[in-house]
Amino acid sequence: MLDGAEVRCRESSLREILGELPQHIAEYLTRKYARATLLLCSNKITEVFMLSEVIAGVVGRVVTQGLTPYSAGFYLGRLRKSKPRFIPSINLLQEMFRETRELINAFVVADEGLKPFLYGGDILRKSVVGCYEPVRKGEVVAVLGTDKIVYGLGLSRVEGCEELKSRKDLEEVASNVFDVGWYIRGEARGERKYKG
Repeated sequence: MLDGAEVRCRESSLREILGELPQHIAEYLTRKYARATLLLCSNKITEVFMLSEVIAGVVGRVVTQGLTPYSAGFYLGRLRKSKPRFIPSINLLQEMFRETRELINAFVVADEGLKPFLYGGDILRKSVVGCYEPVRKGEVVAVLGTDKIVYGLGLSRVEGCEELKSRKDLEEVASNVFDVGWYIRGEARGERKYKG
């Protein structure tokens, strides 16, 4: 997000952004963190952080001194002006799946497909060994390994798990949005551009 332009941060509440979140994420956050304070930091995109009461107090003092914290608390994800409107963080998705023991809006990918994904590749139909609704074309899906760990995010190219079944083995079913190797490859300079 840092590109030389000024980053502006402000405190907010979960209520303000609920309409921008996918339903399953909104329900989880409302159930677990309804009263949490959020920190929204904007430049080209808006990054959303959840603050504990103690961290919110520290951030408040920092802001009153005329300083801007770049990040604080638990990183929830990014809000965008265009679709997909919310890109959740891998940590948020991993926490949700671990605590609820339910996979939602996700592809489970076999090792032979996960390796290329971790180098920036897209997900092919033949690599997907599990699909969990609701999967919507043009929206973000979690990409998990067979160990059920979230390794990244993809932009779905299919409208639901049924459409996935009808695709040919070498067809792309999700474009790589972000994977855990992203920073190592030096791609952290700006937001990935989306097509289609």
